[in-house]
Amino acid sequence: MHAQPKSNTDRSQDEVRKLERAWFDAYEKKDVEAMNAIVADDFTITFGDGSMQTKPQIIESLKRPGGSAMKFFTENVLSRSYGDTVVLIGIVVSEWKQNDKPMSDRSRYTDTYVKRNGRWQVVASHLSNVAK
Repeated sequence: MHAQPKSNTDRSQDEVRKLERAWFDAYEKKDVEAMNAIVADDFTITFGDGSMQTKPQIIESLKRPGGSAMKFFTENVLSRSYGDTVVLIGIVVSEWKQNDKPMSDRSRYTDTYVKRNGRWQVVASHLSNVAK
């Protein structure tokens, strides 16, 4: 039995899943250069409380000193391709320390990635609170 070559759809989804991990790494490391590359200029994220943030606001937050170190990982991620668009849906877990006490938060998320000029960028993200 020969392995089938990966379809462009599978390859796109793999590329975007790797990029999503790199995006979380950019947040964790406060890496402005990586964030600039991964996040589209017209990007918007909507949080579970309805507040929103744009790319310039994210970049500014990374440049601010201090803040507790955050770690991110995902669970149950589904990916779908629509030509030059890939949508990831899953759960993102955020972990940090507050007064030396471990804290965590779980949110459902939908991230939309678009391939522009030969490279993938995240253009939109939406988070919803997960029932406790």
